[in-house]
Amino acid sequence: MIIRTINPSDFDFIIELTAAEKVRYTKKDLSRILDYEPEGCFIALDEERRLGVVTTIVFGRVGWIGNVFVAKSSRRLGAGSKLVREALQHMRRKGVEYPKLYCFPHRIAFYRRLGFVAELNVQIVGGVGRALSFSRVEELPEDSFDELVALDGRMFGADRSRMLRRLHQEFREYCFGAYADDELVGYVMACGSGSDYELGPWVCEPHYQDVFAEELLRAEMNRLDGKSFELSSPMHNPSVEIILEKYDFKQEGVAVRMGHGRAHIEKAEGILGIAGLDRG
Repeated sequence: MIIRTINPSDFDFIIELTAAEKVRYTKKDLSRILDYEPEGCFIALDEERRLGVVTTIVFGRVGWIGNVFVAKSSRRLGAGSKLVREALQHMRRKGVEYPKLYCFPHRIAFYRRLGFVAELNVQIVGGVGRALSFSRVEELPEDSFDELVALDGRMFGADRSRMLRRLHQEFREYCFGAYADDELVGYVMACGSGSDYELGPWVCEPHYQDVFAEELLRAEMNRLDGKSFELSSPMHNPSVEIILEKYDFKQEGVAVRMGHGRAHIEKAEGILGIAGLDRG
């Protein structure tokens, strides 16, 4: 078995592999993932046969492992473990101190054997955009990007500017911000294609959530009118639970955030929705 970096010639295999697990990717989606971390996305092969993949994204001292998929016919050959270890080695080379990932509960034992420990749970909910009025939030202008990165850094404890810039450039019409006294105190984004989107990040300073959290969500749902979307929301904020119930979001599952090594502290109470299970 050998491990090499992913290239576009692998995209058809990855789309078929992930579709078998009910994860829908387009080649454009995969190009974006590869652009984030081209040297940190790996595929396992047995001679010419593709077995599985893993992707990573590094935000300074924090790194995320995502998209760990192994073909059903190739499981129990050690490909999954080898891919995760390759991802960890890549992140160590890049100076990552806090490797993390999200997994579903039935995979916890697998990652524990590799040295990961559970940190918190997120619920994955599904919804459909609809026409909604909103107030006190606005589309994020180009000149707000530095403010966006600063707010996001305070919440997540990492510089995620590479990812945020790509999302802001590619999906600007789905980016909204909330301001108090001319200071950005909350934002929401979405990305996707066709009728399938992912809502997140969704972030708001805790002491402004009563004013802006729901309005940010309403603005995004209005922009996603008629489109299906998923939202991954940390299960720690009762006010968010009330909002999700109000708009009849349907829980589709629960994922567990796991960390490798020492704990990393972020301002979790300000994080209402993450960017995705593969990006944190």
